Amino acid sequence: MSSSIPRGYLDINSALSRLNTGANLMGVVTDFLAPCKSRGTDWMSSFSIADSSYGGADDHNGLNVRFFRPLASEMPAIRGPGDVVLLRGIKIKEWKGMTMGMSNKETSWVVFPAASIPAKAPSSAVLLKHVKEARSLDPTLSEMHYAISLCNSRDRSTFTAPSSPPTGSALTPLPNAPSTVPGRDKFSLVKDVKIDTFYNLIGQVVRLFPSNGNVEIYITDYTRNPMLYHYPEPEDEDGSGREGDKYNYIVGNSANKKWNGPYGKLTLTVTLWGGNNAYFCQHNVKENDFVHLRNVRIKWSNDGKSEGILFPDRRYPDRIDVTVLKNFEDDDRVKDVLRRKRDYWKKFNSNAENFAHQTKALKRKSMEEDKPLSKTQAKKKRKQESKQLGMLKDQGEEDQSEKENGVGEDTDRRFSKKQTLDHCSPPQKQEFNDNVRCAHHLKTPRPVSSVISLDKHTNTPPNGAPYTLPFQNINSRATVRVVDFFPPNLVDFAVTRPRASEYAILSEDECSESGSDQQSDNLDDRPEAEDAQWEWRFGLVLEDALGARHHEKATVEVYVTGQDAEGLLKLEAEDLRKSPVALAILREKLFLLWGDLEERKTRNATTLKQVHGNSASPRKPEAPRMKPFQCCLKEYGVKKRIQRTTEKNASQSEDESGNERGQNRSDWAWERRWRMFGCTILS
Repeated sequence: MSSSIPRGYLDINSALSRLNTGANLMGVVTDFLAPCKSRGTDWMSSFSIADSSYGGADDHNGLNVRFFRPLASEMPAIRGPGDVVLLRGIKIKEWKGMTMGMSNKETSWVVFPAASIPAKAPSSAVLLKHVKEARSLDPTLSEMHYAISLCNSRDRSTFTAPSSPPTGSALTPLPNAPSTVPGRDKFSLVKDVKIDTFYNLIGQVVRLFPSNGNVEIYITDYTRNPMLYHYPEPEDEDGSGREGDKYNYIVGNSANKKWNGPYGKLTLTVTLWGGNNAYFCQHNVKENDFVHLRNVRIKWSNDGKSEGILFPDRRYPDRIDVTVLKNFEDDDRVKDVLRRKRDYWKKFNSNAENFAHQTKALKRKSMEEDKPLSKTQAKKKRKQESKQLGMLKDQGEEDQSEKENGVGEDTDRRFSKKQTLDHCSPPQKQEFNDNVRCAHHLKTPRPVSSVISLDKHTNTPPNGAPYTLPFQNINSRATVRVVDFFPPNLVDFAVTRPRASEYAILSEDECSESGSDQQSDNLDDRPEAEDAQWEWRFGLVLEDALGARHHEKATVEVYVTGQDAEGLLKLEAEDLRKSPVALAILREKLFLLWGDLEERKTRNATTLKQVHGNSASPRKPEAPRMKPFQCCLKEYGVKKRIQRTTEKNASQSEDESGNERGQNRSDWAWERRWRMFGCTILS
């Protein structure tokens, strides 16, 4: 039996160095005062706890804890010295020169009475009798083992005997204290719930629907119940709405009504009716959170399916029966949910891949079985194609005649004006791109050569050698043209941030087992991951538009990302590979910024490939023709790792086996960069 401190907990001595932060503590009670009325409206309980790191072995020293609650019945049910107290979310503070533990709204407690703790640690798993706060989670096996170790680390003869000692295997509950000793365990899996019964549930939130002070929360623990509503897979959907809204009267757009899984009868709908539960859920719970719901009643829905309902507690109106589980590394019930979730999506993705292969094979077979056209059908088809070709030829001759007669000249002029291409020599007064607007118009633009110069980065201290700063946080305004961009493909302008896998808390063996399968290597590729946050991230090469025309002009690479990119494009980032419409809108937006740069870049790349295949010399790339615009640039630095090679001692033998003349050394250096901001493309 392991008696080490449970994961997620701190010993008291370590917690004392973390002032004004929350911590999970366990300790044996060394001193205790009965609850009394505080100077305010709450009740206060004061006690001291100790462990092997703080408080000694036989004295009455320990960390003083002050616990506040609106009702006396909600105080920790401590009977006297020797009881072991578990405190989750206790805050360490300094008050009048003393360091103590102070409770808050998030703090919960569990008390293990000394009389229920065996004097000798058992060799197998044991379930200790305990008293806990109503909203507190049940203690885990590791917490119970540690409680036994704490209690037996002190002289048990000094413990104060309880007023009513336990007889047999039962403990007498304290008056006015909620206890979990008597009665059945209300925790249940979704697959085992029954009608007209109250349960405590743990699951992951799939959806949230606030409505008129109530909240509908859809949770799953990835166990199947035949009495739940069936959510069809994407290929089985018939366009109907969610449960209770068959014809989509409530949901206004298709994005909100899309169900991203899990599919089938795995999700339970729980309605939180007003009060603290609904308010807490609406403001503190979000999709994909793990929650603990206390005292949920299962009933029939209007469609004859099982659903849950949670009313406010009349006896304890301030109680919140919804708990968001965040630090669940040591919670086996949450780990079980994660294991079932991993197995479910692994199987689902495998089936989806097999279905796609089968569909592709059937389509290929159908194409191969297509019969060739008969002679009559082939002759008729050739006749239709010849007729269409003749019509197109006649239309082309008419267009050429209209062009020679000047028809359509106004249309070409309007199109040329919209593109704002500078085909002719620039006038004496420089014209700017009317499609781009820049902020900070009172700031005088600087040449790009001055922006990238290091002249202003040199500093000479009063008593020292001059040095050059790697970068400075300077904002500038410049007049530029876009001459290049990266990445070269527009679909890569929007990226998503990688998210930490929620399966990281599982054991290393389980992680390696799931990582051996390619399908489970990245489970965030499932349809549920469509809610991933996308952001713009791309770069532009800007050329200085000031100065003489025939001189080589300075260029600078700038990055556009985050809110700066959203302000430039006035578009929200999304997966451009799955949205051709969004990609087309982005291309039209950028055309107003850089003109036909994308087309010219493609032509230059094609010409370069042809030149490499022939012996001809490459042609000079086309010059930018777009009118310049003004933008704001901010300079910053990025710390990057660089590789350097250092020579070894020359006295070492060159033919020494296993040694080389140089060795690589990794160093850090600052890289100077610029970002574009305060610029907007007008549509």
